[in-house]
Amino acid sequence: MSSSGYYLSERITITQPHLVGEIMVQLPKRKKYAVKDVMNDLKKIGPTPSVLRKIGSQLVYYEWTCCKDLLSDDHPVTSNLSDLLQFMERDYEQLVVSGELWRVKDTPQAAVNDFLKGRSKEFLDYTLDRPTDFIYGLLKTVDKDRKAEMKYFRKLVKVVRKEIKDDKDNPNLWYKLRIVLWIAEKYNESSEAFKTAKQLGWSLENSALVAL
Repeated sequence: MSSSGYYLSERITITQPHLVGEIMVQLPKRKKYAVKDVMNDLKKIGPTPSVLRKIGSQLVYYEWTCCKDLLSDDHPVTSNLSDLLQFMERDYEQLVVSGELWRVKDTPQAAVNDFLKGRSKEFLDYTLDRPTDFIYGLLKTVDKDRKAEMKYFRKLVKVVRKEIKDDKDNPNLWYKLRIVLWIAEKYNESSEAFKTAKQLGWSLENSALVAL
């Protein structure tokens, strides 16, 4: 899977454009970052799988390896960081692709909250090792990436709707629309598109969409 695009349907690659002139989320500059601080800032951004993959690969993986050396493999913080890395690099995308996040309330923020639910205070308060300037800069970068992604996917909605107009009973097209709308933060419309796809016979087992 390319890190520069998404695979929708069988072989449709979408390259993200650069962002120009969009308003960024106001992210606080912190003197230190705990796990909960990064997650709270990500909830402000409204992270999609592409955002969490970047945070996972450029931040959480490093923190996890540090914890393995400093604390041990089986320390609760190390274990929770391993869970977080898996969530960011794989599990979250699968939640989106498999149709788990189909209700209007199933936003990125809700998915992050579900992951954090029941996690220990020790883990949530754990101070990250990376320099604060690095973490702040990374968060600003993914915020910019997210705005570009949203802008592009809102344009893509029109493309997919045209495809549906030409093949209105195709459940995989309706499911593709559901994904595109969700990434574009159109959660009400995304939920309705999911219901239509299901009514037309969409199922995870026969879905043409296997990854973003």
